[in-house]
Amino acid sequence: MWKNGEIKFIFTIVIVFYLKQNKNIMTFVGEHSGKLDAKARVLLPAPLKRQLNSSDETLRFVLKKSNYKQCLELHPIESWTAMMTQLTKKLNPIFNKKHNVFLTQFAKGTVEVSLDAMGRLLVTKNLFDFAGFSKELVFLGVGAVIEIWDKSKYDANESMLSQSDFEQLAAEIFGDNFNLYE
Repeated sequence: MWKNGEIKFIFTIVIVFYLKQNKNIMTFVGEHSGKLDAKARVLLPAPLKRQLNSSDETLRFVLKKSNYKQCLELHPIESWTAMMTQLTKKLNPIFNKKHNVFLTQFAKGTVEVSLDAMGRLLVTKNLFDFAGFSKELVFLGVGAVIEIWDKSKYDANESMLSQSDFEQLAAEIFGDNFNLYE
């Protein structure tokens, strides 16, 4: 089977390819709080709804497990469709077993969701359990994705790097000659 390094390498290639092909994808900004109700529904924070620039009736999303963190990812359906189109162009899941396994793992546990009449998202039980949600949540805009965290896990920084590790990783990824604004 695949080694962890091979999976990370392929995933990185796919994401870089996706981002290069989709320069006009929306970007979410901000850290916002939310509370789950007794039926595992949560209001999408108003600032994130404004960033979507669409009416509640037309908002559709894909909610999925994060590949590397114990949180959920909320993808606008348009971004998800564009990403899956790029993935299926790059991969050959019909004739390549590794590609098939990767695509299955990537999409495992996904669910399409939309806002109800009150502007809430319903979190399915399997996703709720995966993320270890309690009542308090944090929504974090991370590029084209909104991450949804259990507040205690987010505050504990369990999936975050130390400042020195972050600096080292940034230098490893970008090198000395990278200009973010070119």
